[in-house]
Amino acid sequence: MKNIRERIKEAVANAIDSGAHLNIAKASEKIAKKLGLSEKWIEYTHVEFRNKLNESAYKRTPYKERLLLLPHCLRNSKECKASYGEEGLKCLECGKCKIDPLVKEAKKLGYKGVFILPGGSMVLKLIKKYKPKAVLGVCCYKEAILAFDSLKETKVIPQAVLLTKTGCIDTDVNVDEVIEKMKMIEAKR
Repeated sequence: MKNIRERIKEAVANAIDSGAHLNIAKASEKIAKKLGLSEKWIEYTHVEFRNKLNESAYKRTPYKERLLLLPHCLRNSKECKASYGEEGLKCLECGKCKIDPLVKEAKKLGYKGVFILPGGSMVLKLIKKYKPKAVLGVCCYKEAILAFDSLKETKVIPQAVLLTKTGCIDTDVNVDEVIEKMKMIEAKR
């Protein structure tokens, strides 16, 4: 049986394909209720709608034109020895948290930059400075919606992966889901 994330993604894609011109928040709630899901999954569905609307443009964006934005709350607060600079936390790639494999994968793919941020307020500053064509943000639901809304004013193509555990300290994310989203790219013909 398909997991809940796959079922939500399929339902979102079907709603978009059917030409639904609904308010995304209402459509998300409708889909989640139809699937019998909790509030957490309504938020996930809302973000998937926003992702799906931008997905084809994101896939056409080369890795070298993308930024990966990670929350500093994803670090292991007891073990992390990284320090903060003007552009967020400077990861030491020690392997003691889930930031490490994400930073390494972004570098391997050739991402324009990876930033570990204490909050969404730095996002627009980094976009102005580095001028990416697309960004992938790992964040909580509130930050994702703020980012999607603030990026509407730019030409930057957003994608988001929600944290699986929130709380502003020692949060968690599905690393495989983030890497899958990082690797999304249109096949060369």
